[in-house]
Amino acid sequence: MKALIVYAHPREESFSHALLQRVTKALEAKNYQVTVRDLYQMKFNPVLDGPDMIHIKDKQFVRENKQFPTDVKQEMDYMLASDLYIYIFPSWWNGMPAIMKGYVDRVFQHGFAYSFENEEVKKQFDGKRALFFTPTGQPQEIDGKENPLTGAIRMLTSGWLFNSNNVQVIDHVFYGSVPYLTREELALYLEDAEKRIATL
Repeated sequence: MKALIVYAHPREESFSHALLQRVTKALEAKNYQVTVRDLYQMKFNPVLDGPDMIHIKDKQFVRENKQFPTDVKQEMDYMLASDLYIYIFPSWWNGMPAIMKGYVDRVFQHGFAYSFENEEVKKQFDGKRALFFTPTGQPQEIDGKENPLTGAIRMLTSGWLFNSNNVQVIDHVFYGSVPYLTREELALYLEDAEKRIATL
């Protein structure tokens, strides 16, 4: 089995990086072949250029560039070769970091991740699964109920990303109040992530 981890955080000292390391080790313990795409380390270009995006002309979806850019095609190939997708990114301003959003803009293109014209596109994702981990400074409970921002972020990220193909989203896990917790409390989050991987 092959696992693809797409990771976005610029600091190695971060809890997100510790989470990446723990998840990677847990996957390897289950004999997954793991590929990590560290978007900051790669200096991934998050800007979707006009010639690479679809638009409507004469009531048809068209793209000026007929071929995907080389760096984007590489990420698409990693996705097609993998059985499990893991996305690790913090919540900044109640959304993805810009580099992760740019990854989605450029890689999850019409004709690859979804299509309004070709039903065969979604079939290439049959049997694939995805799991999301999002550390955040926000508390995850308010007055005993889930923070409403969590639901909104989930809907706009993991809830939307694969709605046009056959990838099964296992869960989107939020680890809240991260900057305010002790190392011991953060260790419990890491243990939780490891257990989630172990039970896949």
